[in-house]
Amino acid sequence: MKPRSLLVFYSRTGYTRRIASEISAACDCDVEELHDTVGRGGPLGYARSSLEAIARFDTLLAPTQHDPADYDLVVVGTPIWFWNLSSPVRTWARRHRESLRKLAFFCTCGSSGGQRALAELEAICGETVASLVLTDREIDSGAHAASVAAFVGQVAPRARRTRGR
Repeated sequence: MKPRSLLVFYSRTGYTRRIASEISAACDCDVEELHDTVGRGGPLGYARSSLEAIARFDTLLAPTQHDPADYDLVVVGTPIWFWNLSSPVRTWARRHRESLRKLAFFCTCGSSGGQRALAELEAICGETVASLVLTDREIDSGAHAASVAAFVGQVAPRARRTRGR
């Protein structure tokens, strides 16, 4: 049984990880959490992350386990840092853009920047088949559930596992 979908995400504070967990449980897809080699904790880590996002710098990623070329659909999740993609997700997207067949995108943000980050990801990788932008407030209150369900409804038909493939 070869999986047809992969969920790739980075999370600094846990919001994106929480949504990734909800999506992956509903879609039954393989999951790849990105890790970079840069310290991002505390005020200095926040400042570093913000600067990398604004300047659109890449970062050094730890090796990953899954090759996105093996999947029909890749769902990418990122936090928004200063209205931009996080540098770990930007680095991964630039590295794998040629091997992505279909792409879906979700992001978590303090208040805004999701549409700008979506445009940046599409500029790197091409058009997405589905997208979802959630604020931390929606996640904290539980108001995100309907939006996640709608997103899963868009990607789940593309994310089923195929037997014997």
